[in-house]
Amino acid sequence: MNVLRIYGLALAAVLLACVLALAHRWHRAVLPSQPLWPLAFDHADHIATSCTQCHHNFVDGSGGGSCLQCHKSSPEVVMDIETRFHAFCRDCHLAARDKGEASGPVHSCATCHPKNNYL
Repeated sequence: MNVLRIYGLALAAVLLACVLALAHRWHRAVLPSQPLWPLAFDHADHIATSCTQCHHNFVDGSGGGSCLQCHKSSPEVVMDIETRFHAFCRDCHLAARDKGEASGPVHSCATCHPKNNYL
């Protein structure tokens, strides 16, 4: 009975590894071509923030156009683009809140990604 259990666990581990490998491969193939959730972002709400705090391309000359255009075309960034953008915005908002300054949303998805724009 223990041998069957060991073989079963080994088979499950191999199957899980295969599924994860396929999911990663699919993610790498599909993500660059898929849009991210719509974002309710207004530059007017960020007028007190220096442009170069977000737009590194103004300083390093790495490109023009939208953030998503450039970042989705960069293989180093595209795989974790949502994580990077969420951390970037959230961390700035949290820092402002911790200083007692006005800050934007930090936890509510619908505040930045309005429900009526999901589909």
